[in-house]
Amino acid sequence: MTIKLKVYSDYTCPYCYLAETAIERAAEYKDVSVEWKPFEVHPDPSHHKTVREWSRDWEAAVFPHARELGKEIMVPDLPSLPNTSLAHIGFIYAKERAKDKLYSQLVFSAFFKQGKDIGNKEVLVQIAAQTGLDRTGFLQALSSKGYKEKLERELQEARADQITGAPTIVIGERVLKGLYPQAAIEKAIRCTIRDQKMQFCEGDECH
Repeated sequence: MTIKLKVYSDYTCPYCYLAETAIERAAEYKDVSVEWKPFEVHPDPSHHKTVREWSRDWEAAVFPHARELGKEIMVPDLPSLPNTSLAHIGFIYAKERAKDKLYSQLVFSAFFKQGKDIGNKEVLVQIAAQTGLDRTGFLQALSSKGYKEKLERELQEARADQITGAPTIVIGERVLKGLYPQAAIEKAIRCTIRDQKMQFCEGDECH
């Protein structure tokens, strides 16, 4: 029986970028489907942090995790954090064409490895081209009322699931908030499989 692993993520969240690797490794060679879902950490432009404020604790928290996972990451040389709504709309468009995984990888890479402004339409169009998406269709989606409504429905689902931060991983009845190591995600997967087979977990192994 396939286990569904749902991940709420935002493209300017360094922990979401790092979680991508841990989640993929945890799900590898298992009957697990991973679904990435949009979540806006900073939806209100007036509350956007400067990059300096946002990256203040990276030395203590982000960089050690990146080294552990073997992932390259940099603080983007931008004045403030981009709004990610357009990037999320692009994700929905890519997902409908089964290109969401590559699209997300390229958006994360553009921001955290190349320091690009992923709130800029032209940057996103370049990413879409690398993904193999139609430029005209992608641009139309970014400006489309229909796709804005699709994003709002996704964000409403996040609110209904009581998601308050990113990354958040939902595996069955288990909710993992924040960046979890591969072993912890694998443990949650094992226990969810056991739940489905036996309707309970023995002892405290699943807690």
